[in-house]
Amino acid sequence: MVDSIRIVYDNRTLEGFIPDWGFSAFIESDFGNILFDTGARGEVLKENMDTFGISPSDVDMVFISHNHWDHVGGLGYICSQNGDVEVFVPEDDCEEFESSIPESAVCVPISSPTQICEHAVSTGIMSTGLEKPSHEQSLIVKTEKGPVLITGCSHPGIVNIARVAYEISGERLYLTVGGFHLFRSFEPEIVDVAEKLKEFSLNVAPCHCTGDLAISLFKRLWGDRFIEAEAGSEMLF
Repeated sequence: MVDSIRIVYDNRTLEGFIPDWGFSAFIESDFGNILFDTGARGEVLKENMDTFGISPSDVDMVFISHNHWDHVGGLGYICSQNGDVEVFVPEDDCEEFESSIPESAVCVPISSPTQICEHAVSTGIMSTGLEKPSHEQSLIVKTEKGPVLITGCSHPGIVNIARVAYEISGERLYLTVGGFHLFRSFEPEIVDVAEKLKEFSLNVAPCHCTGDLAISLFKRLWGDRFIEAEAGSEMLF
């Protein structure tokens, strides 16, 4: 089971962490540790990991949600310090990633829902509606409290992703955390998304590209089911 999720990269931070546009989360368990995305800049990722006391050698797997600069920028730093990682990427981007990681690292292409280790499963790639990247994957991890969904930017739509995660898990999600990509949305759309997400998730922790307006609306609409998520946040299970 997953014991904790720590947000190591975000544009919002707790004191002592460096803010920057991008996202990364460190997922810790007895079966191996996963770094979900790597933020935009290796130097910021390094400093925030150091502040948490996380070493690149602690990372067993890197899970890349999608090939955008603010999610893959720190991968070079991780691989330069730990060349033995497995890197799980959307299938269409695997060739590009293979050319940029050490030969000792393994690039694993993902297309359909895939168990990447005992406690984690990819949703499989979902269409983003963008020319590039054309696909994005999200991650479902097992915790003592129930399944937790982690998203990078939610270009395919956070409600659509949560619905797929719910179907894969076979139960309501305990938590949905990550970027919801609502920073360009207006209040009526945000409220609609916030209400629809309640069907699939018990708690919510939006950050990164969710946007300040959407985060404040989720906080109001979800009440005590809203969990703060920013660089420096730690969620224990």
